[in-house]
Amino acid sequence: MIALQWQGQVLSLLDQSKYPQEEVWITCTDVKTVAEVLSSGAVKEEKIAAVAGVYGYCLAALEHQELQQTPAFDEKLAEAKALLLASRNNARDMVLAMTFMENPPEAYTKNVDRLTTILATAVTFDREQVVGDRNTCRNGTDLMGEGTRLLIRTDRGAFHSASPCGALGIARRGLKRNVLEQVTLCEGRPSLVAGTLLAQEMAKDNLPCTVIPDHAAATFLARQGAHLVLTDGILAAKNGDLKAPVGTYELAIACYFHSIPFYVVLNANDIDLEMESGVGHGIDEGDPKSVTDGLDCGGAQGWTPAYDVIPAFLITGFITDRGIACAPYEETLEHTVKYAPKKMIVDFSDLGGQA
Repeated sequence: MIALQWQGQVLSLLDQSKYPQEEVWITCTDVKTVAEVLSSGAVKEEKIAAVAGVYGYCLAALEHQELQQTPAFDEKLAEAKALLLASRNNARDMVLAMTFMENPPEAYTKNVDRLTTILATAVTFDREQVVGDRNTCRNGTDLMGEGTRLLIRTDRGAFHSASPCGALGIARRGLKRNVLEQVTLCEGRPSLVAGTLLAQEMAKDNLPCTVIPDHAAATFLARQGAHLVLTDGILAAKNGDLKAPVGTYELAIACYFHSIPFYVVLNANDIDLEMESGVGHGIDEGDPKSVTDGLDCGGAQGWTPAYDVIPAFLITGFITDRGIACAPYEETLEHTVKYAPKKMIVDFSDLGGQA
């Protein structure tokens, strides 16, 4: 589902917390409103939040464009940056977005009109995300042969700014190439909210699928099997240890036990070469009330981790926008980040007109 639209001097954001029961769009005409929406829980995906952040930065520049030849203009932009970073608690994606806005492509810096430079830089950031997502989808589909049975861990990826991305995008492109035989969505949340949402998105493309709870994944793999298992990752360390949504660890173990390829779908920018191993991901705990709320548990206390850390040896490979990286990850992930080229022009005519 497209979750962001930039038209003229207006940013529209889909309230992801209400979708699909309601399709509610929030109109933002200033950076303060953007920051309020980003901190309200209406935007779930960090990458969508980052794209919204660069356009929020543009709204601040537009609001104070009469100051662009003065130091006061930089002060207003600095205030906007601080507001946007705070709205996502200095999330990695938002930090990268603001860094990009402050360091525009060299060709843009020759423009004497700073406002034009800022607007062009924001659009470039958005387009780079889109092209990167599409390259990831192409790389993932290249792993599939005719009759592929695919299982997807469904925690992310339903929302995008232009076309389906992540594991969902790979499945969609596999459908276009007629190589998919079966798609199974493995859902971690008790409400099955993410799995059912992805199922609805797949239904729009007439892509048949099955939704199962994650505690049934091992049994499913034992009884029916899969040629390929995909999960959307959050952040990878230099050695390949992965930070991922809760429940991914047990799925990786099940794949390892049943000798089924387990691939992580991840943007190359989400590989942190400064982090030596999974130790750097930490062991943060989630809100215990998320386990017990709405349930009659007596005096029992809830517990849940904030995320999983999957050791690199359980991962078959990383599907990124710059290629597929397999072990030894200390070498291949570094090469992916530092040396693999960004492919910015690609042919997506086989996607049925939705490039």
